[in-house]
Amino acid sequence: MKRIGFLLVCTLVIGIVYGCLPLPDTNADAISVCSFNIQFLGNYKLKDDEALTELLEDFDIVVIQELVAPPVDVTYPDGDTDAADPEAKEFFDSMTARGFDYWLSEEDTGTNGTIHQAGTGTEWWVAFYKSDVVEKALDLPHGFLAEDRSDHPDYERVPYAFSFRSSDSHADFVLVSVHLQPGSSAADATRRKHEIDAVADWISDTETSEQDFIILGDMNIEDGDELASFVPYGFESLNSGCAPTNTNPNSQRPYDHVLFHPSPTSEMDQAYGFRVIFLVSELEGNWEGEVPYPGNPYDHGTFSQYFSDHNPVHFALKPQQVDDD
Repeated sequence: MKRIGFLLVCTLVIGIVYGCLPLPDTNADAISVCSFNIQFLGNYKLKDDEALTELLEDFDIVVIQELVAPPVDVTYPDGDTDAADPEAKEFFDSMTARGFDYWLSEEDTGTNGTIHQAGTGTEWWVAFYKSDVVEKALDLPHGFLAEDRSDHPDYERVPYAFSFRSSDSHADFVLVSVHLQPGSSAADATRRKHEIDAVADWISDTETSEQDFIILGDMNIEDGDELASFVPYGFESLNSGCAPTNTNPNSQRPYDHVLFHPSPTSEMDQAYGFRVIFLVSELEGNWEGEVPYPGNPYDHGTFSQYFSDHNPVHFALKPQQVDDD
């Protein structure tokens, strides 16, 4: 992973020191996967797409949360149409110029009764991927986890499953992208637990021989106590140590997680583990904006508009000689 430099500093968070070590090169056959909530992608006109896509260009798969507008002209399942959003299109153009193909959901999803609006109230799902490394596996479970994508009783935003197969056919897997209920109240935590249990139920109820289901994304977990009661039976979180994944140094939280079944998902490279790219430090050296760098001193509102309020997180999969389904 030639571009992605990692901090050699350590961050003190809630009395725990998280080691920030340079990342070893992955095995040549490994598949690198990044999950990244880019705040209101397709809304903020200040978004520094070139800086973000340069940071992401060496991953094999990049799953994005919080895309709030379509990057291309779309026809929704009900026949309605919408034009491409220029801010979203700019990011997609930059990613495709760096060698990515993409898989975009058929429509947006949201907590309200109205969808098919290019606004921050709903979100689209997208996975970018390098087609020489993986391809879509449409014979495996994929798509929205429910037919009704608005105001769903089980989900704030109906999750989306992306199924992939390695180019050598030694690995196939399903990535379920989620963005769960935010907030620090007990009611918010209860809602998040309901959502993740609904995802786990969907996986267990899906009729397929495939067993490699990985749930990833912005789960809005507040702390280790919540995580302990949150993870569905049989799953583990790669971020079991609750490393902070948001950018705000004044209020750090372990929002982002990767959940997997350790037994069937033998492709998960647990030695590689769960890694965080710290945007504030990583992007400062190449800042060429017309205003002072919003990460030093940190200006949360401005930094989020240029980049995000979340850091990218990533992990690796190791294809087996014979796929274990």
